Amino acid sequence: MSVTSEYATEKVEAGERLTHEEGLALLETTEPDEIEQIRALADRVRAQKVGDIVHFASTLYIHPTNLCELNCPMCSFYAKPGWDKAWFLTPEQIEQKVRDNLDKGLTEIHVVGGLWRDCNLDYYEETFTRIKALDPNLHIKALTPVEYDFLAKMHDIPIEEVFRRMVRWGLGSLPGGGAEILVEEIRKKVAPGKITSDEYMAIHELAHHLGLRSNITMLFGHIETNEHIISHLMQVRNLQDKTGGFRAFIPLKFGEENNALGKRKKQLKQKNIHLVYAVSRLMLDNVPHLKVLWNYIGIPEAVEMLRWGGNDLSSTNTEEKIITMAGGAQILMDKETMTALIQKAGREPRLTHTGEM
Repeated sequence: MSVTSEYATEKVEAGERLTHEEGLALLETTEPDEIEQIRALADRVRAQKVGDIVHFASTLYIHPTNLCELNCPMCSFYAKPGWDKAWFLTPEQIEQKVRDNLDKGLTEIHVVGGLWRDCNLDYYEETFTRIKALDPNLHIKALTPVEYDFLAKMHDIPIEEVFRRMVRWGLGSLPGGGAEILVEEIRKKVAPGKITSDEYMAIHELAHHLGLRSNITMLFGHIETNEHIISHLMQVRNLQDKTGGFRAFIPLKFGEENNALGKRKKQLKQKNIHLVYAVSRLMLDNVPHLKVLWNYIGIPEAVEMLRWGGNDLSSTNTEEKIITMAGGAQILMDKETMTALIQKAGREPRLTHTGEM
């Protein structure tokens, strides 16, 4: 289908939605002038929907363990017992990590880890309770749908009951991890053993119905095609039409270091990251925030993405490990530096967390 950026501009500015075919055509654009028009359109849509504010959080990442029953080809994080890189944190150790970082003015605690049976509901009850005892205002953004499914099966209870218990202990929202690509033929290759795309989305839908808000990611730049990317975006848009529960969409550039998939260089399909962001903003007309993870793509590129529809620079990312273990930027970031970056880009910084957005 031949869809020009001018046609897309007219349609979007008339308040009409882009179709699957139109989104795909935009994502496959190669002409520089056309690409610039797509960028300008995405930037205008961003300004209309969320203004010039750029959100960021002061986040402490807690990874209870990287021990995992799975061994996904795209993952650089997981470990098996006996591996040198393996770790397991007790609730007491997690409490101490939070205590040690309280002087950073934390706004949220981001908790994700491997699928490991020692991290059961008793473990999370104690962990969350200890965090909230230190500061009841800390927002706990915790666990992916894959982890909630694992906990429900481990305890032989419905996922809804897992959510209800977690909320009682302090859960505030869900991060967006584990989505990978919501197309089964690709998902089975990059993350075999994980729940299906439909199961993943059903858990987000359940969380939304229970009053929990969430983010959602998309891992791109591995073996997926542009068609798969648009299919992923359409699934997110369709669920958001039903629930309105997604706060932010997060494109994640695949990290090639220290994983099996990254070694298959000839299979990897590079993407135009600028178009991925711009088309995401245009297709997801019902998701307010487009989050840019600077430690995936580097600070200069992340700031540039604010011109392609982005309006959230993620967070200070204290002690984040999943990205850095896959080759992401290892840069110390604080609130002052983040504020200065946003102001230099001509935008207004706002310190927040997922529950406030």
